[in-house]
Amino acid sequence: MPQYYFRVRDGGSLLPDDGASQEFATMEEVREEAVESARQLLSNAVLTGKAGSLDQQIEVMDQTGGLLFTVAVGRAIGTETQT
Repeated sequence: MPQYYFRVRDGGSLLPDDGASQEFATMEEVREEAVESARQLLSNAVLTGKAGSLDQQIEVMDQTGGLLFTVAVGRAIGTETQT
């Protein structure tokens, strides 16, 4: 199965991560994971009172490091996913 990497960008900076990849069978599963990750970041920001200044996004890259798409954390609430 293809490997995908999820990175968090906060403004102009990439936040440190563990560099681990995840495997998914379909691009729909990749999108669902990216949206869920964005929702978790938004939830944490709300709980800590930092949602007003939130400028984060999830960047999804393939195994070669190519950027596939991004999910803005502030828009994750209205994003539809299938279960």
